[in-house]
Amino acid sequence: EPYMMLKKIKAGGPILRGNDMYEGYCKDLADAITRLTGIQFLIKPVKDGKYGSPDPTFEGGWNGMVGELVRKEAEIAIAPLTINSQREQVADFTKPFMSLGISIMIKEPIKQRPGVFTFMNPLSMEIWMCVVFAYIGVSIVLFLVSRFSPYEWQIEESISGTTVSNHFSVINSLWFALGAFMQQGIDITPRSISGRIVGGVWWFFSLILISSYTANLAAFLTVDRMVAPIN
Repeated sequence: EPYMMLKKIKAGGPILRGNDMYEGYCKDLADAITRLTGIQFLIKPVKDGKYGSPDPTFEGGWNGMVGELVRKEAEIAIAPLTINSQREQVADFTKPFMSLGISIMIKEPIKQRPGVFTFMNPLSMEIWMCVVFAYIGVSIVLFLVSRFSPYEWQIEESISGTTVSNHFSVINSLWFALGAFMQQGIDITPRSISGRIVGGVWWFFSLILISSYTANLAAFLTVDRMVAPIN
């Protein structure tokens, strides 16, 4: 019901035979097709009472209505038959006359409050670790390059006498790399060609990383990301 059902016979009423025994939406649809095309039909209920699913025990590999179509025991099946990919491989469907909005209702996920380290979410932990190692590595390379290059050594005259100094100590090398990464800049800059190459590479790396981080952070803070509680 209400697609195909037997008519209720009133007491003392005439005995119904053939197609007159049935009523319902599918029966009315078949009658409308007959009026339009003139094709006559005989309603025959499916033997096993099933719509049709793959079953190797039946001839043709299908049971139900689809199985009778495959075995050519019936020419057409009129029923609230669900259209799926398996059935479309063995049978042709008309345009559906009914659509069901079947969906799953779940509880709305509870939004999590941002924590202290929420700013790290736009990048993965592996990337943050690589950034830390790159920062330390560039600082060490810059310190060693400044030590071996004569252009980084300066002669300073003072009351106590003449001294030779190098501005790129370990602390200053770390401070230079940090200032470049934060896009702030510092007072000291490399004077040698090798030191400028190291600094330029670190500046370019910092520019790309900061730009990517800014874009991901803006999207992370403004767009509500849907966390599906079910898989």
